Amino acid sequence: MTEERLLKIRDVSSDGVDTDTVEMETTCRYCGDELNYTIEFEELFAEDMKSNTVLRVKDGKCAHLLRRGSINTELIIEKGVRHNCAYSTPYGELMVGITATGFESRKMGTLLRLKMNYTVDFYGDINQTKEMTVTVGRPVIKGE
Repeated sequence: MTEERLLKIRDVSSDGVDTDTVEMETTCRYCGDELNYTIEFEELFAEDMKSNTVLRVKDGKCAHLLRRGSINTELIIEKGVRHNCAYSTPYGELMVGITATGFESRKMGTLLRLKMNYTVDFYGDINQTKEMTVTVGRPVIKGE
């Protein structure tokens, strides 16, 4: 059964010198259980840049992030495995390597929290370390 839920995403990126934190709160469509679920939402990157995003988690240990719109990406985040992934922006396309160093999906009451630590590399050289925390909150009550 699909539910509309509150969604919070916190993304911390570091290139070894500078650290950048981006937080977003919106609503999402959620279905599944603690280990296998799908979250769908719209991401707004700038006033005229948005993407429809689908995040699928399988067996509580692998995430597939698919964006379509102004930014098109297909990332696979799996602990201990390097995946070559496509990352496309209005400015060009890149092939990046994604390797998760940490992956935890757990349910706490009505909340579902996914925390992923991973590196992003270009041609084998690590360019960024990232920590993304996705929290699926309580169901949205109509009229809120």
